[in-house]
Amino acid sequence: MLSTLFSRLAEGDSGIHVSLKAEEVFTIGGVTVTNSMIYGLLVAIFMFFVLYALAKKSSVKPKKGAIAILEFLVEFIIGVLEGAFGNRKQAIKYAPIFSVFFLFILFSNILGLIPIVGPGIHVNHIPIFRPFTADLNGTLVMAVIAIVAVQVMSIRAQGLKGHLTHYFSDKPWNPINFFIGILEVFGEFTRILSLALRLFLNTAVGEILIAVFTSLILSGGRTPVAVIPIILFEVLVAGIQAYVFTVLSATYLALAISHAHPEEEHHDEAIKVEELPDVA
Repeated sequence: MLSTLFSRLAEGDSGIHVSLKAEEVFTIGGVTVTNSMIYGLLVAIFMFFVLYALAKKSSVKPKKGAIAILEFLVEFIIGVLEGAFGNRKQAIKYAPIFSVFFLFILFSNILGLIPIVGPGIHVNHIPIFRPFTADLNGTLVMAVIAIVAVQVMSIRAQGLKGHLTHYFSDKPWNPINFFIGILEVFGEFTRILSLALRLFLNTAVGEILIAVFTSLILSGGRTPVAVIPIILFEVLVAGIQAYVFTVLSATYLALAISHAHPEEEHHDEAIKVEELPDVA
């Protein structure tokens, strides 16, 4: 049944246009530029200017409107990171990096619901805009950047030797430790695939659902308002996917640097014990 549905979608039955891969719009110097690349670049530019304009209006005093929403999102991201790292200091330290992932996925998914994205605007029967997260190449790039960023931040936090200890323990030449370390290294590649596929499939399936339901509604002569629940559901999924991608990336970093400064943690615990009142 699913194969029939996808074949019908590919053939363009019922006027539905759904592609499971990004489509070439033009080439520059032999480099293929796809509709998802164009969309991703525009979303990044739009996000930069919006955040820059809102950041200039940010202040200590509470405000209303868009700036209040941005401050809520930032505080929400810090709270998510605090749960992953276990303390607010590290959450604030890494918040700018993980906020970029969260907000870009959120912007990309939500802006992908506007009518001009997808089949709205064509060039030679090819849609100009395709959601960046609905392109497997795009989500793979994001996953690779996230995992590489985790490695870089882990090395900066504890040095190269400490970072390698995360994989191979303190006795790497022990055959068992070495084998486990190799498995841990390969585990980073599975994390890339997991992050990329989860984000891609949820977005792509959402695109298919909206296209199919919209076509059925319009072909039956009924009101397009009936598709609103699907769109609202996709808005919810957009937020969930941004959250999942961010919290998983942050958790990977937290696991990598969990033993970065154990002596500092013991020192802090000793201070707290010394500060306890003497009840004897």
